[in-house]
Amino acid sequence: MEARAIRSTDRDLTQKIVAGPLGWAGPISVGRRVEAWFQTASPAARSWWHAQGPRTQVAVIAATVFALVGMLNLAAGIGRMTSTHTGPATSGATSVSAAALAQESAPADAGKVWKVAGIWQGAGSRDTEEFVVGEHWRVDWIFSPAQTGGLFQVFIYRSDGRVLMDLAALNQKGGTDTSFWLGPGKYFLRINSNGGDWKLDVQDLRQG
Repeated sequence: MEARAIRSTDRDLTQKIVAGPLGWAGPISVGRRVEAWFQTASPAARSWWHAQGPRTQVAVIAATVFALVGMLNLAAGIGRMTSTHTGPATSGATSVSAAALAQESAPADAGKVWKVAGIWQGAGSRDTEEFVVGEHWRVDWIFSPAQTGGLFQVFIYRSDGRVLMDLAALNQKGGTDTSFWLGPGKYFLRINSNGGDWKLDVQDLRQG
């Protein structure tokens, strides 16, 4: 991906976040509520929040998002297990894949080449189309925030069961970066952005 400014294709930052698989408002909504809570909480909490740098504030918001998503995914899993045990037996029933996904350093690519599995860009929030990747793959991204600031998040979801697997990007200042992942399967990305332009791609490491 070229590290250059992205031309805006859609400045409508009032676009609603695509509803998650469990119908919740989305990570940006949660982040705003966390920040609003600190703004309206006790004087000590407000003082602590304002004393933190942007990186710490983003980390707190991200931790809250993952805690909530984890509870939602757990509740959904329990619901699926309950319905499986209490409902009528069916032949050939399949369970949600529990295959792991792990972040790794750049893998050795001797005799292999990176092949693009998908490219997306925009100025708001969206889900990408599903893509299939092998054992080693990566996510490249560029983010150019608006003058008033912005937040850029990229979440990795496994298509089988629509389960949140990990966070590929979390940025406020803008820039470009790459994360490498170990774990084959079918996935999609959920991009949350409330200010700024972004572009990203997924590349799969394959035999040349």
